[in-house]
Amino acid sequence: MTTERNETPPEERAASGTTQVGPVGGGLERLTRRLPTTGARRPRPYRHGRALPPREQMINLVAALGDPSHPSHSTAVDELVEIGAPVVPLLCEQIHAQGSWLSVYRAADAAGRIGDGRAAGPLLSALKHPNSNVRWSAVRALMTVGDVRAIFELRRIAQHDQGRTSWGEPVAGAAQSALDQLSQRSVWGQSVELIKTAVTSVLMILALTLAFSVVSTVRAEWDRFGVYVPGQTQVPTVVLPTAEPAALLPAPTSAPTPTLAPTLTVVVSGTVLQISFVRPQPNTSNNPIGQLNQGDAIIFLARTANNQWYLVRLGDRVNAASRIDNPDGSGTGWINAALVSAPSGNLPVQEPTTAP
Repeated sequence: MTTERNETPPEERAASGTTQVGPVGGGLERLTRRLPTTGARRPRPYRHGRALPPREQMINLVAALGDPSHPSHSTAVDELVEIGAPVVPLLCEQIHAQGSWLSVYRAADAAGRIGDGRAAGPLLSALKHPNSNVRWSAVRALMTVGDVRAIFELRRIAQHDQGRTSWGEPVAGAAQSALDQLSQRSVWGQSVELIKTAVTSVLMILALTLAFSVVSTVRAEWDRFGVYVPGQTQVPTVVLPTAEPAALLPAPTSAPTPTLAPTLTVVVSGTVLQISFVRPQPNTSNNPIGQLNQGDAIIFLARTANNQWYLVRLGDRVNAASRIDNPDGSGTGWINAALVSAPSGNLPVQEPTTAP
């Protein structure tokens, strides 16, 4: 079992308003909303057409990760991700089990978003960090840059880590989600995708060949249309109608009955920002009843009075693994406000009717 030493440092108590470190704790919720993507990606190079920044500038950005008073603190992660692969060695120096939790947390975030496999070793060592936020960030990054070693370590975290992040998500749950993502990118899965691509290409070629043949036949028939060949082509006979023109007019019909326009219902929708648990009550003291994935579309139904939890249901564009299995069959559940985009409209207030 992972030892939870210093599990709730002053920086992590920002959510309860008891922090003593000023902007570090105050910005924790904003920092944790930006998460690495779950899909596999190639190492991100520096943008073409722009000169690589000096090494001193890259070192300065890495130093700003854990320094809230630094002028580039709020934008350091985005700027490092924009630079891409050249900053990976500097990020790896920051990612270890004894570093400052904020520096390691944000460095792991940047490494995961860049997607360079050189960061896999340091990220594995960060899984032993005493701070649960750091371990959670390292787990998320390993979804992108993980290798065979990551599978064994993530399995250990999923089975034995009892820690939770400062916003209530279990580290073990994130590790299990990472294992599921890595298993989907196995060699067998990639081979199946290659076979599907090959079969689709063959079918497309056959369809194009058939379409060309049909077009050629139609064009040949069109070229012969209207050409009179003596002894082979019969001159068409024109038959004039014998009925009076008035008799050919359609019978008058009664005017249609006007119908009332349906009443439109305003739907407040949003997007899931990360892999998240759905719960039966608006708190983390209960077992999840479902899980949503990054990019899932959701529909907001209600909110708590403090705007910290939203009652949601699945939208029309969700991941195949996403689900909400509410025992009452309503298909709804509560999700933390830090894990989804803000709703664009007003929501009714709804508080839990039963004790968790």
